[in-house]
Parts: sequence; structure tokens; C-alpha cells
Amino acid sequence: MKTLTQPPLQELITASLASLVALAALIGSWVGTHSTANALTPWDALVALLLACAIVATFKYPIHIRQHTKIHMNSVPLFLSATLLPVPLAVAAIGLGILAGKLTVRKERGSLPTDIAISTSRWVIIGFLGASLAHFPATDRVAESILLFATAVTLFAGDMLSGSLQISQINAEPFGRVLVANLREAGPAEVGQYLIGILGAFAARQEVWALGLLALPMAVTYLAFKSTKETRDGTRRLLEAMADAVDLRDPYTGGHSRRVAELLKSALRELGIVGVEAELIRAAARLHDIGKVGIPDAVLKKPGALTPEEWAIMKSHPERGAELLARYPDFARGADLVRHHHEHWNGQGYPRGLKGLDIPLGARVIAVADAFDAMTSDRPYRRALSVEQAVQTLRAGRGKQWDAAVVDGFLRALAKQMERPEVVQPGLPAAGFAPVAE
Repeated sequence: MKTLTQPPLQELITASLASLVALAALIGSWVGTHSTANALTPWDALVALLLACAIVATFKYPIHIRQHTKIHMNSVPLFLSATLLPVPLAVAAIGLGILAGKLTVRKERGSLPTDIAISTSRWVIIGFLGASLAHFPATDRVAESILLFATAVTLFAGDMLSGSLQISQINAEPFGRVLVANLREAGPAEVGQYLIGILGAFAARQEVWALGLLALPMAVTYLAFKSTKETRDGTRRLLEAMADAVDLRDPYTGGHSRRVAELLKSALRELGIVGVEAELIRAAARLHDIGKVGIPDAVLKKPGALTPEEWAIMKSHPERGAELLARYPDFARGADLVRHHHEHWNGQGYPRGLKGLDIPLGARVIAVADAFDAMTSDRPYRRALSVEQAVQTLRAGRGKQWDAAVVDGFLRALAKQMERPEVVQPGLPAAGFAPVAE
């Protein structure tokens, strides 16, 4: 997990390598097209400046998708830069636009220098590939059209692949899962932007002033996807209200889901998880036990140990909850977090027996907070453990039941919250560790 002050070594290495490749692409664009570079006109420079400014402006109005993933309406100016400007100027405009845009929002997003370096470098590389393809000699209109579509595909694929790789490193999530999520959540908006860009490129190659006509379709696309996102937020608030009603059903666990969500707040910040992803995880924490609405009272409120048959019924609540939430398409990713919040790092959890990084990051975080609140709360079959006992149990289970990095971050946040640094000091693990069930 990264912090906002000290990026992991892997991220530093990635940023360094990406910067070197981007620098080579930038130099190569000018050296490889020396005659074109000498023929650059003031008009080319003006168009490049306007497109770079458009790229910068889009960073102020993102559509949040998930942690470190936002839709910016910059795919249109990026595509137009690659197709309308000479290759060296296109690469420079894209690189400067992304760099300046990232710097303008650095403080509010808590971006590290490595984040900015990687994002800028990957777009310089993608821009170089796209611009080189766009300026491949075309013999007729059909060939020109094919090149424009091929350029759009190149930019889209390059963005999705490299962006997903960057996010997977930051969030410690499998690359494949991040890529699928990006294609599902950001793909439609990006495809819409590239279609606008293609139409704009056709028009601008006839009359450059026609670029101004793109403002309306870009605004409509932005507002449409932003409205969809706001609808999702409304759905989330409705489901959170439902969770409060579920908590009231059992006097022993009353308020449990709300407490778990509260426990997560400082832990998420400690783990470097902020923005929309943090909001999603907190919302899923409020709903993580919503599947217990279908568990009979005789099982849910039983004061003693459960029989194997009763335990099988109790273990069905993550799937029940996920199935309930699946009725709300806008909360699809939240449903996955609810489904897997009882998975164990060593693969011995339920319902799917997922292991390690195959468990969604949010589910790993919820699992730790869920276990801590369960251990420190009274149950009909036992008294609450002390904070010290719960901490020792979490420490003993790190790397077994729970993600070690998540446990460490949770305990750091707990120590700060309680103003008791000794909570996270190394100590003897609890002997005979047994998985915690809730």
C-alpha cells in the first residue's frame, strides 16, 4: 500500500522506466520527422496550445468512477492532437497538457510525483504511437478513414491497458480485474468521446474553426455520464438506509454495520484509499450483513454454538446479500465486496474460497474492521474482548485470515484514533490462533 509521502519502490522503478521511454519517444518524434519539425507554422503552434489548454481544463471536471479512476473529457482533445498536429507537436501538446492538468489538481487529489510522472509518460508514449499511425500516408478517403479509426483504437487500448496497470499497482489489485472494471465503467464514455473526436477530425481537416462545434456534443456526453453517476450515488444512499433497518433486527448486533463503516474511515486514509473508492467501501461496509435479513431468528439469535446445519445457513448471508444488491446494477461492485467480506487471505474463508489478491481490496478492508467490531462487542454466546485482546488476534491472523498490509494500516489508524501508539507495537501473537467468525 502506498502512502502520500513515500511511494513504493516498485512505483519509483515504474515511473523511472516510463519516463525514459517517454523521453525517447519525444526525442524520436522530433528527430524522426526533422523536415516536418522545420516546417511547423505559427498556426500549428496555436492549435497545439489550444488543444493542450483543453486537456488541462478537463482535469477540473472529472466524473469519478473508482479509486484513482476518473473519466475526463480529454480523450477528444487528445485524439485531435494526434490526428491534426504534426507528430512532434502532437506528442509535445499531449505531454504538456497531461502534465499541467495533473499538476493543477495535485493537492486536492493527493497525487505523488510518481503518479504524475507515470501518467504523463504513458500518454506521451500512447500519443507518439497514435500520432505516428494517424500520419501514415493515405492514398484516398477510405484509407484516411481507416487510419482515423485505427488511431482511436490505439489511443483507447493504450489508455485502458496502461491505465489499468498503473491503478493495479497503486491499489494492489489484479491487473485483469482492474482492466475489466475500467472497460465496464469507463469504456462507454471513452468510446463516445472517440466517436466525437473522429467526427471532429473529419470536420477540422476541412475547416479548423469547425472544432468549436464539438463543444455541444462534449457537454451533452459529460452531463449524461455525470447524471448516471449521481443516480448511482442516490441508489447507494437508499441501500445504506436499508442497512440501518437490518441492524435493528438483532439487539446484539444493533449498530454493527454503522460502527464498521466508521472504523473504516481513518483506516482507509492510512492505507491511501481515498475518493470514490473509499466511499464505495464505506457504503459496502454499511451493507455487508444485509443478507442476514433472510436468516431465521432461531439461527441468528441463538445463544450457543451453531450446529453444522445452522452454520451453513449463517454462512449463506454474504451470497444472500450480494444477490439482493445485484438487483441494483449501479451497485454491482459493492455487491462483490459484500459477497467476499468473509474470504480469508489463506483461501480458507467463504463463500468462494478466494485467496490473496483474488479477494477484492474493499472486501479485505471490510473483513478486518468487521472482525474487530465483532470481537469488541458483546454476543449472546460470549462477552466482548478488550481492545488489546482484539488487536493481538488481528496481529496473529495477519497473512492468514487477513491481508497483512490491511491489518497494519488498520492498527496504525486505531492507534492514532485512540492516541495509544502501543497498540501497533510488535508483541507476542495470540497463541493457537483460530479464524474469527462473525
